[in-house]
Amino acid sequence: MKANKELNITWLYPDILSLHGDRGNVLALKRIGEALDLKVNINRVDAFEDDIDFEKTDILMINPGEVKTIKPIVENLQRQRKDLDKYIESNGIILIIGTSGAAFGNTLHLLENDETLDCLGIFDMESFEKDKIYGNDMFYYFKPEQGEEMQIVGSEISIIDFSLNDKDQALAKLEYGRGNNTKTPDGLEGARVKNVFFTNALGPLLVKNPWFALYLIQTVMNGKEITFNNQELSKLDFEMEKKALGAIRKFITNKELIEKGI
Repeated sequence: MKANKELNITWLYPDILSLHGDRGNVLALKRIGEALDLKVNINRVDAFEDDIDFEKTDILMINPGEVKTIKPIVENLQRQRKDLDKYIESNGIILIIGTSGAAFGNTLHLLENDETLDCLGIFDMESFEKDKIYGNDMFYYFKPEQGEEMQIVGSEISIIDFSLNDKDQALAKLEYGRGNNTKTPDGLEGARVKNVFFTNALGPLLVKNPWFALYLIQTVMNGKEITFNNQELSKLDFEMEKKALGAIRKFITNKELIEKGI
């Protein structure tokens, strides 16, 4: 198999960033990639002091962890900042889920000792640790730069509020849920700069929404000048996931009506 038919996933700190079973995101990418006859390589970066090989990375996967993991994530990525910036500028994909999004904002305001942590500043965003955990369902539409709009469902379990200074960096506008800021909701969900994606949606995201996983894979392969024909894509009808999406949307709609007292 030619090297350019490979999909290289770098999985950041899999045993540390493992709060909500989001290892399923990596497994979803692997399953869909293999269904498209790609050789899928999963490269683990297990410890904070380990280097990330950006040259052998097509998708950098960063799942959610505890708030205390944000500081070492920032420190390690700052240590490789030149390589990180080069990777982002060359349209490398980073998918960041939940709490870990704070590492990519400007600052994180911590409750303990009222400390403020300087972060990577990829997103123009301030993050605030909360004293209570918020949880709810989530639904939004994601519009790729090219292609059809896709529906995204998930769950949110958040201990951090995210406040975007640049609203144009929002990944999406919510149809249901709190999204970035549970204290003063602004209807915005996640963030995006180039191919750096951040979302609060758990589930795992790419298991519940495999069309988003396919979009990420197609983005990678388009950069390698590889496209998939209809016959290849027909292997991925996602029929079960579409039915699940319909059921979840119906549940959310009914819940919303009850919340509004209708």
